Amino acid sequence: MKKVKECMNREVISVQRSTSLKSILEKFKNFHRFPLVPVVSQENKLLGVVSLDNLIQIFHPTHYKLLKAIPFLDYREEIFDVELPSEIGSLIVAEDIMNRNFITVNEEEEISRAYKLMKLHKLEFLPVVDKEGKLVGMIGIFDIIRNLFTDQGII
Repeated sequence: MKKVKECMNREVISVQRSTSLKSILEKFKNFHRFPLVPVVSQENKLLGVVSLDNLIQIFHPTHYKLLKAIPFLDYREEIFDVELPSEIGSLIVAEDIMNRNFITVNEEEEISRAYKLMKLHKLEFLPVVDKEGKLVGMIGIFDIIRNLFTDQGII
């Protein structure tokens, strides 16, 4: 079985803790969907991740986590009723909204382990780290599936 480092994407766009919300949104405006954005230190050590949920929390910072836990309640529609000051784009930085509790996979793990972690935690992407905890890439479910098709000679 192949290792994560053989299938991962090494070209990862990451941000620093001090990157403004406006800069994060500008960096990722041409993606089809908002990706998982790694937040790294100057030494490229992974400190956190910014996800779509972190952005939604900006609209409802105090109630969002509690209401999100209620399975039959769709709280996301209320974001249209919230007015945010334009200055918020400069005042909020990655460190303010990043998730510090996140799942990673080591580059030496087999891809089956990465796939199991993604399924277990309902994730589409995982940051890949080396043994020092430095960000070395990202792996997604599509990377794994594409690799399986390649291994079987389909592509």
